[in-house]
Amino acid sequence: MAITKRSALTGQAENKNAGAAAKPAQKAPEVQEKKGLWDTLSRHVMTGISNMIPFLIMGGLILAFSQLIPYVILGVDPSMGIVDAMNSGAYEGFNLSLLKFANLCADFGGTLFGFAIPMFAAFMANSIGGKLAFPAGFIGGLMATKPTAVLSLADGTWTTTAPVASTFLGALIIAIAAGYFVKYLNQKIKVSHNMLAFKSTFLIPMLAAVFVMLGMHLVVTPLGGMLNSLIKAGLSAAGKAGSYGYTIALSAATAIDLGGPINKAAGFVALGFTTDKVLPITARVVAIVVPSFGLGLATLIDRLVVKRHVFDKQFYPQGKTAMFLALMGISEGAIPFALEMPKVIIPCYMIGAICGSLAATIFGAVQWFPESAVWAWPLCENIPAYIAGIVVGAVVTAVLVIFIRNNMMSKGKLTVDSND
Repeated sequence: MAITKRSALTGQAENKNAGAAAKPAQKAPEVQEKKGLWDTLSRHVMTGISNMIPFLIMGGLILAFSQLIPYVILGVDPSMGIVDAMNSGAYEGFNLSLLKFANLCADFGGTLFGFAIPMFAAFMANSIGGKLAFPAGFIGGLMATKPTAVLSLADGTWTTTAPVASTFLGALIIAIAAGYFVKYLNQKIKVSHNMLAFKSTFLIPMLAAVFVMLGMHLVVTPLGGMLNSLIKAGLSAAGKAGSYGYTIALSAATAIDLGGPINKAAGFVALGFTTDKVLPITARVVAIVVPSFGLGLATLIDRLVVKRHVFDKQFYPQGKTAMFLALMGISEGAIPFALEMPKVIIPCYMIGAICGSLAATIFGAVQWFPESAVWAWPLCENIPAYIAGIVVGAVVTAVLVIFIRNNMMSKGKLTVDSND
């Protein structure tokens, strides 16, 4: 009797006595999906951003305490700093302890916030080149926020000056360069098994550090700093018009595909501006909430506005879900509505997002914290204006959708099953 055993890899029965006469087991062809350069880089960028967000959240929340305690709870004059308030002699006992805690939060939260860009660069480089690229990316990100001084000769004397930081843009460039440089070194440098520790703990990290130092000092910092200076100068020259133009473009791009590639590209640009303290991220966080909240609102008020339901019955529970997801900072709740009638729905929530973002900006809302969930709303300057912007955008979206669908129903171009 032939002895058979089951392969641990294929699960097929193998015959020990079959020898060379046995046919080799056929393997399923491996399908490898080839992705373009943009898809690959965007995945690495999102890895860096997702790992940077916790630092922004921790730093932002602790910084929020440093503002809420003195200026909201204790009523300190906004023109006065925390230390100045402590030295004024007007605060004693428990109130003085609160001010000391607020000062600690300001220092600690600011430090955490400062780690956001280095951690972005570190995790992005790690995503590209593996764990050996992590420290190189971190160093590059740190130099993007605190660049090395530049030597210059003036009147026969050498002096040092601090260049303009390349910030988020510089961190992005050096993370890509460091990641691929370490990946190349790891593939090309071949050593014996006994020298692997030397390669991974000294040789590659040292070469990567020198590469980052020279790359940042000679190329990235000068170019990134120049671009940052030009952007800031352009926005300052444009004034309110530039701010409103940025708001319109960012909110439209955020709302157009609900978490898709255009949305992510817009988020990447906005995150760079807000972490560099060039422009707040108000328009984006409002535009994330408005589409889902507006479409959910439409399912609640359509009968009040046009005296009949304008959606199929399955959309009404989805509308409530969409509103809840909007409060959690998730815009994908609007996707089922967009899929049913994209040519109608997408323009409606883009217009609503633009109106809401502009309203929030004009009313004076300023949000630097890159989070749109309801728990982050208290971190916004002028919360009533921020909420008013969301309401304006949601109402515009809801009314547009209701009237367009009702008009299509009246003309016989749309039929809904709403159990009316």
